[in-house]
Amino acid sequence: MQNSYSIQELIDALDDVVNSATPVPFGKKSMVDVGKISEIISDMRMALPMEIRQAQKVVEDKNSIVGDAEREAESIIRKAEERRNQLIDESEILKEARRRATEVIGSAEAQCSDLRASTDAFADKMLMRIEELLQRDLNDIRILRQNITAPVSQQSSVQPPEKPGV
Repeated sequence: MQNSYSIQELIDALDDVVNSATPVPFGKKSMVDVGKISEIISDMRMALPMEIRQAQKVVEDKNSIVGDAEREAESIIRKAEERRNQLIDESEILKEARRRATEVIGSAEAQCSDLRASTDAFADKMLMRIEELLQRDLNDIRILRQNITAPVSQQSSVQPPEKPGV
């Protein structure tokens, strides 16, 4: 196997090995190719850090977006303050400048808050999905390991994992 497979692809390959196992006569047991299973598990161990790095990249991207939004908001605020200072000379212009500066600052802060909330929600959703996938994959691996390592009398009581949607 290659190391460029995703966890889901490796689980599918593991499932194929288990499903294509040779049945043992007079029982519900099957013989599997332990070498293939060991190779797939080794590839899973190598793919898992890749998936974690992808999750970290999502978090880094979120932080970068939030940082850019904050810098943009600060720039907008700074420009508004500069503009306000230029308009201080006349009373009516001063009133208008204060109103506009407040409006721009409020808008920038609202945009920053909205962007931060949406990026936080997106990152959380992605991390939750990755966590669900990893947890499901880990549970499947544990069950498969139990099936492989359990004594013959216990294997008949351990059921293989059900695939979602089947």
